[in-house]
Amino acid sequence: MSFRWLADQGILPQSKRLNHRSACPLCFSPMKRNNWIGRNALEKWIVALSGVVLAGGLEAANIATVLKSLDPASSKVTDSDTTHEINGIVSARATLQDGSVLAYVQAPGEAAVPVHFAKADAAKVVVRNELSLSGKLGTGPMGFGALIAREGAVTVNATNRAFGASEPRGASFFKDALPLANKYVQLTNVSFVAPRFDGSGKAVVRGDSGEVTLVLPRTLRDRDVPPGQVNVFGIPLKVSGEWQLMASRFLSANNKASIALASKHTCMTCHNPDIKAVGPALRDVAARYKDAPDARAILMVQVMNGGSGKWGTVPMPALGAKIPPAERDLLIDWVYGYRWDAILSE
Repeated sequence: MSFRWLADQGILPQSKRLNHRSACPLCFSPMKRNNWIGRNALEKWIVALSGVVLAGGLEAANIATVLKSLDPASSKVTDSDTTHEINGIVSARATLQDGSVLAYVQAPGEAAVPVHFAKADAAKVVVRNELSLSGKLGTGPMGFGALIAREGAVTVNATNRAFGASEPRGASFFKDALPLANKYVQLTNVSFVAPRFDGSGKAVVRGDSGEVTLVLPRTLRDRDVPPGQVNVFGIPLKVSGEWQLMASRFLSANNKASIALASKHTCMTCHNPDIKAVGPALRDVAARYKDAPDARAILMVQVMNGGSGKWGTVPMPALGAKIPPAERDLLIDWVYGYRWDAILSE
């Protein structure tokens, strides 16, 4: 646990005086004099930390309690009478034909619980939103047990919250995904079988060791699929005896190479894919232009010429003359690839 992590969780203030390389303040590890945050302030933060850890434990325990009443193997509900109140982060979701949403909600790093939301609450159910909700267990819209959220009792507590790292797996894993049921996974190195999404709420991807069916929003139609080899992030679920993946993110299988290229050209000095830094998060940039037919051209002009005003007053330097044309194209494709975060939350 580090100061940077504590600050990112809102436990400690976002201050440059914090030494993010220091250990957790609970152990009182030595710090440089200029970085010492003061014993009184530290004691207050320790108290706050204790409360957050306890609260976090209760939140995780509540979701864990719900999951104990859901058998992932049989999909049966063992307790449909208890009203559960949970707080968690949306890690995957799909809009259904009637406008309602089936989603997975989890505490960071924990297993997720399937939740069925009414159409009236659908706009709140966005991946990375932290929600508070209540409901009872019942049979969900895909035939397996889910928490049925009480309509109108869903509150958005925060947006763009991290919910933990993914477990990388190949297509063969989905022959029996029970060991990672309800866990956030990354299906690696697959390609789409069909060239476009058809609005059916399903798509098939193929890897070296088989095919996997993706569960998608019904709103996803008349769009070209991501090209080439991709990694698909989401939650495994069992539908009619078949293990499938509810997708929440598509990224190129070359994503790590793209990040290295962006770092080489100083993009990562001001930008982060997921959170606002000096400049906007790349997922937010891509989301703004997700439906623009000339999105790549718009982004290219921004990279070439720089400027300010679209995302605040901090100017972006002109990088056009410094980046070879082929690498500019790769970077634009990489940034625009994050638009799928927003599309998969529609």
